[in-house]
Amino acid sequence: MNNLSVVLCTFNEELYIKKTLNILIKEKIINEIIIIDDNSEDKTVHIIKKIKNKKIKLFERKNIRDFASALRLGIRKTKNKFVLRFDVDMYSNIYNFIEAFNKHSKKDCIIFSRYVHKGKDLRGNFRKFSSIFLNMMCRTLLSNKIKDYTSCIMIFNKKILKDIVIDNTSYANFIIKFCYFLIIKKKKFIEIPFTQKKITENKSKSAPNVKIFIKHGLMYFLTILECFFIKKN
Repeated sequence: MNNLSVVLCTFNEELYIKKTLNILIKEKIINEIIIIDDNSEDKTVHIIKKIKNKKIKLFERKNIRDFASALRLGIRKTKNKFVLRFDVDMYSNIYNFIEAFNKHSKKDCIIFSRYVHKGKDLRGNFRKFSSIFLNMMCRTLLSNKIKDYTSCIMIFNKKILKDIVIDNTSYANFIIKFCYFLIIKKKKFIEIPFTQKKITENKSKSAPNVKIFIKHGLMYFLTILECFFIKKN
């Protein structure tokens, strides 16, 4: 049986972290839960430390707060061949993630997609349509072989990191380049339908205000342009 490592990048997750960890601990296929906490200001770390389980490995960062470097660190700390990455507020989907892995563990990467058949995005129109627009740009300028370039919810075989680097960007725009390189490096990937629930926008890190939303949107756009010029060359 292939064992699975989970990487959780946390910041102020006190509402859902206990539910998430309680589910993950019970899954036999998951034998390692790496948590990179970026100096949470709520009770997240306190809750994690109260859950005594050998699967959980907590790493606290006091002076750094960004998703890409947290994910890179979490991956480096894993010991298993496969890594699952998702947001803590998506805990109700964990069983679906495990089921997909059991079916498709021979793939290099499983992308949980909102834009394949039966996939859904139940967030408000502002978030939903901005995401649709970004992904339409990706499919038009880069390739239509992937439908959801901005999911960030995935399982992958770490061997692909020999050919595909997770850029140390300050936000999640790295995922566009990661997905595009799955295509140009001819990796074996599959998109599985995924429903992003409205609950996931209650504590949005990408759009807590208009200024940050515009900043992150620009970063996504620049990453798309970078990949476009890679394609042209």
